[in-house]
Amino acid sequence: MNEIRVVDARMGRGKTSAAEAYMTACGDQRRFLYITPYLTEVERICVSCDFEQPDSDRHAKLTDLKAMMHHGQNIASTHSLFYLLDDEALELVRQKRYTLIIDESIETVRRVPITSKDFDILVSNFATLDDDGFLHWNDPEYDGKFGGYKDMADSGSLYVLDRSLLCVMKPEMLMAFEDVIMMTYLFGGQYQKAYLDFFGFPYRVCGIDNTDGFRFTDEPDAPPPVDYKSLVLVVDEDKLNAVGDYRYALSKTWYDRRGAENEDIRKLRNNLNTFFRRRCSVGTDKQLWTSFKSDRYKIEGSTGRYHDAYLQPTARATNEYRKKTAVAYLINRFIDPNVSKFFEQRGVSIDEDEFALGEMLQFIWRSAIRDGHQIILYIPSKRMRTLLLKWMDKNSEGGDADDR
Repeated sequence: MNEIRVVDARMGRGKTSAAEAYMTACGDQRRFLYITPYLTEVERICVSCDFEQPDSDRHAKLTDLKAMMHHGQNIASTHSLFYLLDDEALELVRQKRYTLIIDESIETVRRVPITSKDFDILVSNFATLDDDGFLHWNDPEYDGKFGGYKDMADSGSLYVLDRSLLCVMKPEMLMAFEDVIMMTYLFGGQYQKAYLDFFGFPYRVCGIDNTDGFRFTDEPDAPPPVDYKSLVLVVDEDKLNAVGDYRYALSKTWYDRRGAENEDIRKLRNNLNTFFRRRCSVGTDKQLWTSFKSDRYKIEGSTGRYHDAYLQPTARATNEYRKKTAVAYLINRFIDPNVSKFFEQRGVSIDEDEFALGEMLQFIWRSAIRDGHQIILYIPSKRMRTLLLKWMDKNSEGGDADDR
């Protein structure tokens, strides 16, 4: 494969438009697989670029995808289908010399939940650990409660780190393609970057030129200034924000150590109520909030208030919240220590603040700001709020605003 191009450019810079222009300009000279989290974007690319998309249900889609590859068709699909590519599909990718274009970052490494007892049963009875740390399933006919782990082991992606399990995307998933273009933002803080460094993929970071249409450039992006502070009104009230003054307040560990009736949780719950009912003059249909998924019940309380306004913090494949104008981000993001330890095995590190900022921006941009509408934002974590305010200041200057 050739050097990977990473188009690291801010939201609204025209990455998708540049990709459409590039694919159209290539005509019949290249074959493309374009993947995006959004089904609506899949459909739009199919119309604008005359691509095809797999139909059917989830499992039949892979069969459809391979049939299209066999005929050398240009294809648009979702991230979820990309993760299902098997050896047969990757061989077709190599034979037909496909180019992969990735809209938004893909999930290269994630922790796989498992109890300590089930871990012992799994490793002792069902799978064999190789010298590189990957598990291989012993019984090809197995069909039991560990079936999900078997699927990952059979795909060569189930990794053991101490007594934890990680799902690590096979490098062959990218290596099979002749060219790969990744369209993303804040690449320096992503697992995706650490993954490329870990496995030694060659890549270069480039940007967008929109002076005459949209096109990819060979240089890092240099965007014009944007006054985000006129669009994002951040709540600056000591009483509402005091619960998040401590650096690790509202982190996953912070939540785990506090029950639903803990004083800090009660304060946070009351603050959310104050924000939505007294600081925002909008109806419930305009409200959006998040906490860690496993802790949302602590914030909702026994009444289940604001249940319908909740969206999990890692949500990607949705445009359904673009009318929300009152947004509460009740978490403080840090890198999963197991994932960090995995990358550190080869001296690869991740910028933790850039990671946190990127994850927060992804969530905020699910709201009405994606269409240029003003939003009011409640971020009680002092760390997260400071990261956002610094980012807005830098982007008001233009040029290489992210100090790459």
